[in-house]
Amino acid sequence: MGLFKSQEEKQKILEEKTRKVLEKYNLTGISTEYTDAIKNINSELAGSGLSEFGNLLAPDQNTSLRVQTQFLNAIVQQNWIIIRQLDQLNKKLEK
Repeated sequence: MGLFKSQEEKQKILEEKTRKVLEKYNLTGISTEYTDAIKNINSELAGSGLSEFGNLLAPDQNTSLRVQTQFLNAIVQQNWIIIRQLDQLNKKLEK
């Protein structure tokens, strides 16, 4: 195995992460037209994963920074809920 992943491997990893987000936030029934947007949002949020890694390396991190990170995470989770609810509402309106 080389040091760098091929484009196909990167794509498979991104799709797997997207699938996990869809399941975690109960978005599996969302319209397929939005799944690409969710994939893009998820890849932007995940980035390189350094934010989670940084929290592990610095347990004595500034408390206010840790609280801010937790609040931002809560907002992201609320946004997933809003996306799901708006999709459900849209489906009802289209009937």
